[in-house]
Amino acid sequence: MALPHLIKYVYTNGTDEVIRRGKKIHAIGFVELIEYDELFETVTFRIKDDSYSTYYKVFVQKFRDAKALSVRCSCPYNLGDICRHEAAALIQLQELLDRNMLKAEEIQYDQSHTVIKMKSIDLKTIRLLCSREVYEEAGKYLQSQKASIELAADETVKASVLINGKRYAVLLRKNEERNFDTSSSYPDTDHPLCLPKVILFLQLFQAYGAYYFDSIRNWDKEKNKLLEAYGYSLTDDLKGKFEFSYKDGKPFLRVLDMSIKRVNPSVLARPKPEFEKEVEAEVMDAEQKIDSVQRLGVVFNFNHDAYPGFLLEAISGESNEQQTAYIGKIEKLELAKFVNTEKFNEPDRQLVFSLRKTQDPEVNKYLNRNSPFSGMWENIIHTEGEELPDDTKALIIEYLHPRYRKLFSELHENPFIFFLNGHKPFKTANLQSVNLSPDPVSPSFKIYAHKNHIEIKAFTRITGQSIDLTQNKCNSQVILFLNNCLYLWNKPEDIAVISKFTEGKLTIPKEDWPEQLRSFVIPLQKRISCRIRS
Repeated sequence: MALPHLIKYVYTNGTDEVIRRGKKIHAIGFVELIEYDELFETVTFRIKDDSYSTYYKVFVQKFRDAKALSVRCSCPYNLGDICRHEAAALIQLQELLDRNMLKAEEIQYDQSHTVIKMKSIDLKTIRLLCSREVYEEAGKYLQSQKASIELAADETVKASVLINGKRYAVLLRKNEERNFDTSSSYPDTDHPLCLPKVILFLQLFQAYGAYYFDSIRNWDKEKNKLLEAYGYSLTDDLKGKFEFSYKDGKPFLRVLDMSIKRVNPSVLARPKPEFEKEVEAEVMDAEQKIDSVQRLGVVFNFNHDAYPGFLLEAISGESNEQQTAYIGKIEKLELAKFVNTEKFNEPDRQLVFSLRKTQDPEVNKYLNRNSPFSGMWENIIHTEGEELPDDTKALIIEYLHPRYRKLFSELHENPFIFFLNGHKPFKTANLQSVNLSPDPVSPSFKIYAHKNHIEIKAFTRITGQSIDLTQNKCNSQVILFLNNCLYLWNKPEDIAVISKFTEGKLTIPKEDWPEQLRSFVIPLQKRISCRIRS
């Protein structure tokens, strides 16, 4: 009988030492289930280390889908695909599933208060948290009418939505965890987001973009939090006592009168509003920055000579308030070494591991397992200067293509994507912004008959226009670089065909045409559009 996919994941991705210690942690009972979310198919475990009295959290997502399974541990280990804590958590999860101990309880949502875990208006999350019918109905609603917005300030939007002659109140507000508290009078117990909430989210997204709530943030409120630590507020006379400075639109607090000291927080205790929590501000005596957001960026380095003609590299730096651009120095991350991911948000943490999977050492591992040169591939790839054989290229694409496709799909709206070419040094000034297309492209061909030869030209269609492949601005055969946008071929087989074309065309002598027609063109025409021109 085949192994369950969770256990197979452990054996496939874990080293012998990781598997041994993971089994040990599980056997001595150091794995504790602390959260289970059936809707998102997520499980969180609390793991005690087998060597130290240290506890870590392991987050498992999409555990019922072998292809979408994602595991992350809060420990710093990143020398392998999974750590011993993740191995122990997956073994424990499989045991719970075998015993049918994760029975789903029927959930009924109270629309008067549901918390939506997203940092900005994210359409994918909205689709997930409402029914398909509700999402489509909200889109149709906005084509003819709009929600009536009554208040938009302090990261809060109050509105009313008229549906079937009845008006429903809606409230969307960012909480201290930077997620959304939502409230509505509309009845819907099946999903976290009801129709009026979806209508308002989509209306704000279409009108102002994903980061609208950041644009209505009240910085005076944040200033008061800083001053509270000293027993002051903006209504007091602050002259000669405090001074605010600004960087990237964010306030810093500077104490001018050094005789002023922090007061006991208990003196400032106040009743807390029922809908939000009070946050104790930590203020430095010199200067305090409210937010410092580190974002991960991706560089398509076309200076990489080895197949497939480019390398994905990671950079990090501080972003602006809207998280649309870097504002300071950019640091190149060495993915082959330890990378501290605690400073990044959750999507960027996952991106570190996704990028690491595309690096040469990971490709070599795959070649070692699947090529005739098993166990000695790394020696060959470093010593041979000749072009790789087609079989080896096919194996590399077989490994990389699904990973590239996932990255293109996830990062097409990410503003921190760059490219480097022209054999320029890896410096901030040489990195240029580039877009990624979430929609892969497919090739087509036109056959021209000449007096002494047959010419086959390769094309593709982008936004309805036929594009000659000679317009590709990069040397890689895996992606297209057109109009400052990168496109990925739809299938690995497309890349294999395109690689036969030099500068977008293939020339065949007339005497070789019958054989090429039988062995290459006719099989090609069965799955790719080919037009014959005289």
